Amino acid sequence: MFKRFIRNKFVIWCLSWVVAGIIASIMITTRWKTANRQLADQILNNHNGFVLILWHERIFAVPWLWPRRHPMYVLQSPHADGQLMSYTVNRMGIRTVWGSSNRNAISGLRGMKRVLDRGQIATITPDGPRGPARKLAVGPVALAAMAGKPVVPICWAVDRYWRAPGWDGTIIPKPFARGRFIWGDPIDVPKGDRDTMESSRLKIEAAMNDLADRADR
Repeated sequence: MFKRFIRNKFVIWCLSWVVAGIIASIMITTRWKTANRQLADQILNNHNGFVLILWHERIFAVPWLWPRRHPMYVLQSPHADGQLMSYTVNRMGIRTVWGSSNRNAISGLRGMKRVLDRGQIATITPDGPRGPARKLAVGPVALAAMAGKPVVPICWAVDRYWRAPGWDGTIIPKPFARGRFIWGDPIDVPKGDRDTMESSRLKIEAAMNDLADRADR
């Protein structure tokens, strides 16, 4: 009965407004600073599409921090939890491509490639949806190589936060925290064989973890 209730589209729609309101009420009290705004502006104002990546543990604040004048598309599962996430971030201007890194992976990648082909921003949490945390899956690497677009890592950190239970320990800022939003340099991904893909995967994973460490300092 409960599972049927939370899978109801109207219930999901209502819950999305509640969750969006909770996120907004927390985020509006946080004092944010972009650590390297010049790099961010350079990337956003001069791109022809890129793959934006962030660790799943840092997903909470991004819909709020992202500048709406630059449309962002995220890959979401069509299941109930994915629909709730999608409807929630839609309230903040984020757009959805339906698919999954596990099921319907091909359709999801095709949808994200169409976003990139239009010169827009395709966003993936490359350790989701089940982990292991901060371990890069090959999906975004293959997507960037296939589309001929760079990968751009981002991260954020706050001085006061909670950790949600779960495999990734999602970071939730506490009210009135101070936060830093930080961008990494674009990383080109060449086409090639498995060894080339693995080399790019390791390079991007290391860059993401280095960015997270810098944000947390």
